[in-house]
Amino acid sequence: MSKVFTKYFARHKVQVEQVGESDLKVVVPVYLEEDTLPIMLNSLMEAKRCCKRSVEVILVFNYPEGAADLIVKRQHDLLEFIQNQYAESNKTGFLLTVLTDFDVPKKHAGVGHARKTGMDYAAYAFYRQNKPDGVIISLDADTTVENNYFEAIYKAYLTNKYNGCTIHFEHPLHGDLDEAVYSAIAEYELHLRYYIQALRYAGFPHAYHTVGSCFSCTAEAYVKAGGMPGKQAGEDFYFLQKVIPQGMFGEVNNTCVYPSARPSERVPFGTGPTINKLLESGDEYRTYNLQAFIDLKEFLDVKDQLFETKDDDFEDFAHQLSGRFRSYLMNLDFIKALKPVKDNCGSLNIFQKRFYEVFNAFRVVKYLNYTHAHFLEKTPVFDAALSLYEKMKHNEPDVFESSELLGYYRQLEKE
Repeated sequence: MSKVFTKYFARHKVQVEQVGESDLKVVVPVYLEEDTLPIMLNSLMEAKRCCKRSVEVILVFNYPEGAADLIVKRQHDLLEFIQNQYAESNKTGFLLTVLTDFDVPKKHAGVGHARKTGMDYAAYAFYRQNKPDGVIISLDADTTVENNYFEAIYKAYLTNKYNGCTIHFEHPLHGDLDEAVYSAIAEYELHLRYYIQALRYAGFPHAYHTVGSCFSCTAEAYVKAGGMPGKQAGEDFYFLQKVIPQGMFGEVNNTCVYPSARPSERVPFGTGPTINKLLESGDEYRTYNLQAFIDLKEFLDVKDQLFETKDDDFEDFAHQLSGRFRSYLMNLDFIKALKPVKDNCGSLNIFQKRFYEVFNAFRVVKYLNYTHAHFLEKTPVFDAALSLYEKMKHNEPDVFESSELLGYYRQLEKE
């Protein structure tokens, strides 16, 4: 244990003398969350009663260098309020730890840097506790959770010996916001679930959600992955692409996180900005064409042939694929990138494992963007998701709205 942790913390300093001892550590970035943070904390405290294991909630209050005086004041006021309001929580076995991530240079500031600050602390605390398999959970300040949240996560790790996992989520589809917001979030969540199910239909083995408020990993998996990147957005996707290939990655679908459906401009891309764009345009959400995943499935079904395919025979191999996928293979760098793997695999079994080091989630996105730039048009998400569901389940659900179809996809992932 000590070597990988010692190496990581030699490069990533944690400026904390005392660390909390717990079995589960939840990391929550906090930025101007006066209305939502108390609701989230109360939700976690209620969920805590369902699990005898000790829980530590790590709040990371953050703002960038040069932040407006009002933002600085709001953050400090909220920090003081939380410390006073929840001062007694530590006596109940619910440990609350407050970290500050203030005056971060603007090019690094944001949710990724705050998440990294909290998760570095959590990993370091588990290192000090001699618990490499201690569980670090990522959550957001504008979420709530189901009562069995901690119990379900802990049992999943205990039973399956996971390195990491995603946690089932459902955005609210009704409430105090305008109905147009809920319509938009239904389409966006449907897109997220369609994308994962389409990848699984195609046979891609690393198809998991990468939502910042809905994943967890062990302390050891965290440091092996090089820690959370301090990006302003997309940090969850980049991080999980280093955890998932470690293996023993799964899903916890018998509990639920409820993320906010609110529009937002806090990050350059993601849920909030997407909802804003849909509301401004009034258009349907357009997602990747199902045909792109059908083409991908044809390729992944025959990929093993590449192990013995000579360089001179590659065009013959490619001709069994669609012209769209053949164009991608011939014009981008995949085959060149795959060659070192082919040359250093002594058996088909090893090649099958190492193939996805090259054809990873980043390259899948690159392929999808290429084929939509040159051959296919994106499709309204309702149409694409309905077609995929029919193809997978061999029946057509009786639905007319994205929110109804989303219900079928939610159930599909719970099964």
